[in-house]
Amino acid sequence: MASTELKIIIAGSGIAGLSVAIALELAGLDYTILEQSSPSEYIINSTFDTQSATKAIGGAVQVGPTALHFLQQLGIYEEIQKISKPVSGFSMNEHDMNYVGRIDLSTYRERYGYHTEVMAHSQLHALLLQRIPPKRIVSKKVLGMIQDQERVTVRCSDGTTYESDILIAADGAFSNVRHTLYWSLDEKKQLPKADAEPMSIDMHIVSGCTTPLDPTKYPVLLDAMSEIQSVQLPDKPYSVWFVPLLDNRIAWNITREASKTAIRQGEASKVNLWRPEELETMLEAVKNFECPYGGQIGDLIDITPPESMYLHMSEERFCETWYGGRTVLVGDACHKGFLQPVGEAIVDAVTLVNFLSNTASHSLESLTTVFKDYKERRATTAKAVVEQCGLMRQVFTGKGRAASLKRNVVFNYVPEKVRNLLEDKRNEDRPQLWFLPQVKDQGVVKPLPNLPPSSGNTNIEQSASSTEGHVKVSLEAAVNAAANAITSTMSSTNSSPRNSRTSWTSYSRPNFSAFSMPSAPNVPLFPSSHTTASKPTSKQALLKSPRNSTIQPKGEQFSVPEKRRSSSNVVAKVATATVTEDVTVTLVNSETKSEVVKIIPNAAPAKPITDGEDDSSSDELEFVNCISAMDDDKIPIEVRGTTSV
Repeated sequence: MASTELKIIIAGSGIAGLSVAIALELAGLDYTILEQSSPSEYIINSTFDTQSATKAIGGAVQVGPTALHFLQQLGIYEEIQKISKPVSGFSMNEHDMNYVGRIDLSTYRERYGYHTEVMAHSQLHALLLQRIPPKRIVSKKVLGMIQDQERVTVRCSDGTTYESDILIAADGAFSNVRHTLYWSLDEKKQLPKADAEPMSIDMHIVSGCTTPLDPTKYPVLLDAMSEIQSVQLPDKPYSVWFVPLLDNRIAWNITREASKTAIRQGEASKVNLWRPEELETMLEAVKNFECPYGGQIGDLIDITPPESMYLHMSEERFCETWYGGRTVLVGDACHKGFLQPVGEAIVDAVTLVNFLSNTASHSLESLTTVFKDYKERRATTAKAVVEQCGLMRQVFTGKGRAASLKRNVVFNYVPEKVRNLLEDKRNEDRPQLWFLPQVKDQGVVKPLPNLPPSSGNTNIEQSASSTEGHVKVSLEAAVNAAANAITSTMSSTNSSPRNSRTSWTSYSRPNFSAFSMPSAPNVPLFPSSHTTASKPTSKQALLKSPRNSTIQPKGEQFSVPEKRRSSSNVVAKVATATVTEDVTVTLVNSETKSEVVKIIPNAAPAKPITDGEDDSSSDELEFVNCISAMDDDKIPIEVRGTTSV
């Protein structure tokens, strides 16, 4: 274990900062937390300091299996369970409550050892804060730092300075420490071009949490697991998210896409100028729309205490530079995405302290090696998460016909095998502290090796970038391949009438032990008048929903005409293929013996539409063109291979 003479300063006492502090405390290392309000949050009717941050309810946070093994190692997992609910899945609805689709998360415990747990942010923060001796926290706002070969000096807003051997920046996405570090590296011509660009803003968010509700009015609160719901608003850049919590409350988020003009003008620097009237504008825009639990969205807003609402910004960024000199970044300061940022921050903290505890030298060379190993261990997974966030944000918040088509593909056409590969990649790094007794990992998907370099795991980079049986897969490429395959196969069949494409299956709250979404071949992208669904026979399938509908149980399939079924099978086999930059799959048709299908985005020519001819296929072409237009990296995918249709 490292020498106790090593002195460390942590900038920020959010989830990332507290996680680092707890790990350092257990390692016996000397540290001080400098904490002041984050400029990315503006609390309505409240002075935002350490105390008010703990009291504010705010929104909900998810803690996944990647972090829960560490929390179990600390002995606080049972306390987590007392304030949280396991997440069963994520369901999406259009504004009129037409059901778009669902992503099942109920298999997490089997695959990774734990369910994802959801709770109020303030409850998790308070739980971690209790593990930190009060003397370790100093109320200071960090403005910047200067460093040399021997030490790093932190400058605070009141003019005071603090010296240490290491500065750990856990001060969020708009980190003052990162800004100072990047400025100094840029002066030396050592900063990558990508890191020199200003932080972009993807969404404005209002978060809140209701007071305890009556379960007889909101029966969803009685469910043992929490099903996250999303509602997409029409012709507005808004989406609304709902998360049932353990104590009969419902947390909610209202997201608004940021305009490109605002992003380019660097609106992030003006976040501290936001005022309550901007919050009111966002609330007014959504309150009259239907709520998944009955009534209107405004009903939940009205029973949310104003002091629990706050405005903040969401941004997606993966930084190439994670350290410089004696300064190192963790959490949102070096990689920010909206997919479980809390869990990613905790994993950063555990990984960094593991390497710090394994060095006995304070020299700059030794610390540089520690920081390098930390980044190499974490960067592969962190970058994959941020990249997934970019596509999923388009899916979850995009507007228009093309965005709706993209949502339908992601929810109903990406095969379970591909989805599992993506989730495995995101949840493979489940570290624990090396110097404490290890908690047995119960997941069937094995985690990355969790051994110090001295125990034989010397190639950190190799262990972080590859696992046994893991196949590189891109969700974006899988979606593109499925969409192009759908366009290609449907162009040879009769398009369904426009007036038959009015909605998808209505929503119902499923029994998660008995149901799963229908597989790709059984869910047509465009419901046809020739396609019928058989009613569920299981009593469990007849669950009542707010809209008195049922969900298709596992094993019950849609009846699809023979001609359409053949095309759907082709789509499913193409989408099931593992997609990388250079993938070839041969499609063999039993009638035509063999043929090669080449799928290249934007390659399908627009077919002239004559009088009396249905033009519904133009939606598919628009969807394919939309994908290429939104994504900078247009990689042609040639699909060849062998399969029987």
